[in-house]
Amino acid sequence: MTKYINQTENGKIFRCSSCNKIHIEFNNLNFNFNDKEYAHFANYFLKLNGKYWEEINLYSNFKRKIIVPVGHENINFLLNDKELQELKQLLSNSKISSRKMKLITNFQYNIYNN
Repeated sequence: MTKYINQTENGKIFRCSSCNKIHIEFNNLNFNFNDKEYAHFANYFLKLNGKYWEEINLYSNFKRKIIVPVGHENINFLLNDKELQELKQLLSNSKISSRKMKLITNFQYNIYNN
């Protein structure tokens, strides 16, 4: 039985009963995490200042100015501030207990800073 955690217009978070992973679908992206990886991912994006990075990358040729390296030199996650705010809403309203989230946010998973 799949447990839905949260949903927005362009995304959803659910836990798969078969693999026990937390799956995030956001626009055309998919992420699959264990609890520790999910907590680190959520914490990273909840702290990300979209307006700051849009200003820093104002003259970038990319349409979306928030550029998040994901750990492979040939791949970046691109967002605009509206998309980032929706992703934050998706992540911040998730029903994973705040106590459990605090216990696992110190886990180090490599999502590289801009």
